[in-house]
Amino acid sequence: MNAITEAAEHAGRWKAERGQAPHYATGHVQWWTCLACPLDGCDWHHDDRHDAPAAPAVLEALVREHVARHDLADVLASLATARDATAAVNASNDRAWDVVRLRRQQAAERGEHAYSDEVAQQLSSALVGSEEHQAVRDQLGDVPNS
Repeated sequence: MNAITEAAEHAGRWKAERGQAPHYATGHVQWWTCLACPLDGCDWHHDDRHDAPAAPAVLEALVREHVARHDLADVLASLATARDATAAVNASNDRAWDVVRLRRQQAAERGEHAYSDEVAQQLSSALVGSEEHQAVRDQLGDVPNS
């Protein structure tokens, strides 16, 4: 998955987690990125098509015009919350990579190839979103719910 697609899907998930319809979309012919208002209860968004993107100045004007309708304190609080959430996700990601590095180091210390550890392989494939992670999801689908 490329960075543009990930950003679009992230915007959609962010809105969906707040009970609002996700506005990112995929298609065989086109993709677009959704600029969505981060404030709860606000449905404003702008879909920017990748095959005909708006100029950065146009996007900035759209966002500024919308944000001006909100109380500045609410916007700043929302941005601070987003910053804190991003920092928490980054810290979690770093901790997971620490586990991968440790498992690889332990494999090397056992005289094995550093990339032979199955747990490290599964975790790193999950962290980078590789196709190999689908095998884990497939196995989870076979496990009955407890």
